[in-house]
Amino acid sequence: METELIKMAVISALVGGLLGVERELKVQVIAGTRTFMLISLAGALSTYIAVSLSSPWFVNVTLLGVVLLVLLLGTIKNFRTYAIGLTSPVAFLLAYLIGVLVGLGMYTEAVGAGILVTSILVFKKYTLILSEALSHDEMRSAMEFGLIAFVLYPVVPPYPVDPAGLLNLKQVVVAVLVASTAGFAGFLALRFLEERLGAVEAGFAGGLVSSAGVAGSVSKLGGRTAAACTLAALAAEVVKNAAVAAFISLELAYLLLLPAAALLVCYALPAVLLGREAEGVELEMRSPFALMPALRFTLILLALILVYHYLSPHPLFLYLAAAAAGVLSGGASLGALAVLSSSGTLGVSTAALGGVLTLAASGLRGALLLGGRARSTALLLLLAGSAAAVLLLILYR
Repeated sequence: METELIKMAVISALVGGLLGVERELKVQVIAGTRTFMLISLAGALSTYIAVSLSSPWFVNVTLLGVVLLVLLLGTIKNFRTYAIGLTSPVAFLLAYLIGVLVGLGMYTEAVGAGILVTSILVFKKYTLILSEALSHDEMRSAMEFGLIAFVLYPVVPPYPVDPAGLLNLKQVVVAVLVASTAGFAGFLALRFLEERLGAVEAGFAGGLVSSAGVAGSVSKLGGRTAAACTLAALAAEVVKNAAVAAFISLELAYLLLLPAAALLVCYALPAVLLGREAEGVELEMRSPFALMPALRFTLILLALILVYHYLSPHPLFLYLAAAAAGVLSGGASLGALAVLSSSGTLGVSTAALGGVLTLAASGLRGALLLGGRARSTALLLLLAGSAAAVLLLILYR
């Protein structure tokens, strides 16, 4: 029993101290590390005593005292800084409640809550940057998309909902989330770091959103800059599209690993070499974290699932359809192939070859948007990478 009490005391003090360290970094400190450690320890000890005495009133009394301290802390802070702020008082109360969790023996939950609260406090700087970087419409679109996507994901059934056993809605939602999240990450990188990104870095970030969009933006620049930026975007598209397949079917992703790596090297290595003498670029990209792009991606994905299913008895036509769909939407094509292969409707080897053709064709649209020698360079590398990818897949499988 004494060992358990010491364990509670140490864990509660450490978790409370974690919150206190973050508060200590502020310019004007109202309650620092020691105060947070003590209040969390008070929560643990009061709960331990209440359980030992079978008297919940002990916790009620100490909680009332903590509430009074929170009010006092808020008053002192507001008079001292001449600004209304609730973060420190709320964090103070949460430190006590985390201590209560420790007193109940819920150590994992307490540590997890402590890390979560500290993360929220630490990320204030980045949330402010995010709010400044995004317009009101972009923030609203992102919230609408996130609300619908993350509400849909837990409730959609994890099995096919149609008589043919094709449409696994949970996998469809996963494909949309992966593609949109990767695109949004690239979009944010462009917004936050655009002035510090070279042609290769900007192209890769933009490629996570749309490689065709990047190629269209730099097509007028010509020369090494356009080629480096577009090749980096094509490399990013390979990564994003392969990730869509991996989150749905690991077996398919395993077969695509070496072919995708071959394409990636064929794009990335020349991009880095050309990027040494390339100038910086400014890319104007629209946020992919919105309802309309997600809805369009979903409709294409659902349509391709049906098309690939009906073409599955005729592999040659399926491969042609996969190549054509790669030009339209590589992520949706690979997502459809992954859904069908994971359900057993389509052989994994057939899906893998269709996936390689999709990856190869997805770069074609971006390469054709370039002009002059940049277009020739991109098409030549696309051809070399595609040939290597197909050869590796044949040997690999």
